Amino acid sequence: MPCTDPRDVTSLDQAFDLTSLTIQSWELMLIWKAEELGLLELSHHAHRAARDDSIPTVAVYRVVRDGIPRSKDITMTRARHVGINFEGKRRGGGRFRAKVSWASRYVIATVHAI
Repeated sequence: MPCTDPRDVTSLDQAFDLTSLTIQSWELMLIWKAEELGLLELSHHAHRAARDDSIPTVAVYRVVRDGIPRSKDITMTRARHVGINFEGKRRGGGRFRAKVSWASRYVIATVHAI
């Protein structure tokens, strides 16, 4: 059975179902609970990418909390982190995505305008 509290997650395979590209409700619940508890961190890379695209940090957390979970990456390559991509609107028009991954804690690994 998957963990029900993000503080209990100790590995990538406890954070995500690595056998399927289908986003599982328990994966989302863990991410949303981590955000609610203040455990979701913005990586240096994601912070820089958001700044480069003029996306405020509060908007990044909002899109994880209230945006649409669009896809899940489970292929571990140098170019991609395992995680779930959330999509939402940018103030002033346009959309952006934020990917939540796990590396000893839940982390927003990247942000980009689309």
